[in-house]
Amino acid sequence: MRNKKNSKKVGIAMLAAMIGTGSLILPIENKTNVQAEELASTIAPMNAEQVASTFMTAVTNEKWEEAYALLNENLKQHVSNDMLSIIWKAKTAPFGKAGKQLSIKRETNSIHTNVVMTYEGSVSPMDVTINLDKAGNIDDFYIPFYYTPPSEYKEPSYEKKENYVERQMEIGEGEFALPGTLTLPKGEGPFPAVVLVHGSGPNDQDESLYSTKAFRDLAVGLANEGVAVLRYEKVTREHHIKTAMNRKFSIYEETINDAMKAVNLLHTIPEVSDEVYVLGHSQGGYALPRILETDHKHQIDGGIIVAGPSGKFQDVMLWQQQEAVKRAEKQGVPAEQLKALRANLDFWQQQIALINNPSYSKDNIPEAFLLSNAYWWYELRDYVPSQLAVEQEVPLLIMQGGKDLQVPPTYLDEWESALKTRNNVIYKMYPDLIHLLVNYEGEPNFSEYAIPANVPEMFIQDTANWIKGAKSSPSFSDVDTDFWAYEEIMFSAEKGYLNGYSDGKFQPNRAITRAQAAKIVANALQFEKDNVTDQTVFKDIQSNNEFLPYIRFLKQKDIMSGYEDGTFKPNEPLTRAQMARLLSTAFQLDGHAAKPFTDVRKDHWAAHYIDTLAANNITVGNSNGTFGPSQHVTRAQTAAFLYRAIN
Repeated sequence: MRNKKNSKKVGIAMLAAMIGTGSLILPIENKTNVQAEELASTIAPMNAEQVASTFMTAVTNEKWEEAYALLNENLKQHVSNDMLSIIWKAKTAPFGKAGKQLSIKRETNSIHTNVVMTYEGSVSPMDVTINLDKAGNIDDFYIPFYYTPPSEYKEPSYEKKENYVERQMEIGEGEFALPGTLTLPKGEGPFPAVVLVHGSGPNDQDESLYSTKAFRDLAVGLANEGVAVLRYEKVTREHHIKTAMNRKFSIYEETINDAMKAVNLLHTIPEVSDEVYVLGHSQGGYALPRILETDHKHQIDGGIIVAGPSGKFQDVMLWQQQEAVKRAEKQGVPAEQLKALRANLDFWQQQIALINNPSYSKDNIPEAFLLSNAYWWYELRDYVPSQLAVEQEVPLLIMQGGKDLQVPPTYLDEWESALKTRNNVIYKMYPDLIHLLVNYEGEPNFSEYAIPANVPEMFIQDTANWIKGAKSSPSFSDVDTDFWAYEEIMFSAEKGYLNGYSDGKFQPNRAITRAQAAKIVANALQFEKDNVTDQTVFKDIQSNNEFLPYIRFLKQKDIMSGYEDGTFKPNEPLTRAQMARLLSTAFQLDGHAAKPFTDVRKDHWAAHYIDTLAANNITVGNSNGTFGPSQHVTRAQTAAFLYRAIN
């Protein structure tokens, strides 16, 4: 993530424009599909390119009748001859007059033969995808509204190609059937499976954006953990124009119906067990309670909400516009850009006021409403995902990134507050995760979107562990619900930071060692072994010691190191003073407590760190006003300190 070499910077104005389209996950143009096996009705190798090129020549020269003649009957039912010219001009306007063709390639899937072309434009290059049916006629076309340089995506380090196979699948049937890919673990099944549901915008099956492919990473990563994954092209991508012409297009047609078709399909595959789950990202997570509501046959065993708004869609959209203005003001952008962003905010405020006006509805849309897909907005107006989820019983895993600029991290707290009466929901926060489901260590400002990165392995492992059985809260025979640190211990156990022992006990009063503390804090900071570059050798730690990578991870971040004699003393019990320094440094805490502890002198080496813990309400010390800096930290105290530091 930190290597920005060769990455493409994203302009603030361009990002503001993209966010202003109403997308929680921004539209993308890169399409990568698994090649289908040759079918009897597949178009001849050169014919597809010839049809697409003939169409482009006709529309470029405004010979609309010639272009229209190349469309199949499906598309003609949605687009008239006169409408074709209007649609084409609107789609291509941002790029200016089309020039010479820069590239052309052909891709196939179970539904279409796709010819993907790039053209010069007087303003910027333009990508065009022509979707041809098996008879060789044009069934649809897709033009992203902005140009993105070629992807620099890299396969994740945890991908093990020898551990999975992929099959092309067809989701649904008829005019709006979708191509998809089933990533299936090798070995003896059947395997639990999960359906991946996209965010807003015309996403491909990999949820590609710039040089990230979150859904592909999830598919290969989960398959490596023994979980099958079904992902598919979104209907607004594969049938772009046809869906756009539907005046009553709602989130059911966009997202929910296809998710249920994918669930139904998984239940027909012999290698897939009866355990089927749905993971919704962004708008997909927002829609997940409605997906569960639609599951009348109870075929979904659990739902995973990733960066999903808990409240009304229009509220998060307004928040995005407000935050865009705040960032621009903070960054000191040129006055013209700032003026444009403020005008954009004014526009959204006006439009959202119309959405919230009870005088209007999906069947009575005001003329002043200018956002596209008006019916979509009004159909969703009063839907609050967390309110619907309260009434449901299907287990949930709710995951959120701490550096998400599109869905505020505070939504995780709102989910937890709304669902506090439910006992089968687990919440996970990933401090460095951005909306694209990759980590970024710096201060996010959207430029990080252009940096090639992968979904963290810990995120995938947490998802796999939950799917494979960790759907209920842990319990320990020696920690009752009235134990003083019960909530904190449960939190640490659910996160996997502090686990119990094989005898079912937690042993809350047992001291932790320096090595154990290093592992606990490293995992809380999203430890990934492949990101450890520090090679420090400690005299008292062998090279194959299980704790060494975690210790090096913290040393690399200047959080925890060894002693001057070259040792680390991994088995030495951690003191409360050492824990204060460890947490204060790891979570970058600051502050000054109003009242010092009576047993901590100002010149004590850890006085500042202990004071910082108190200032942040992470410790209150002992009842007699002391802190006990030399006392050993117990497992229960560690869970409590960590819980408070994170939250």
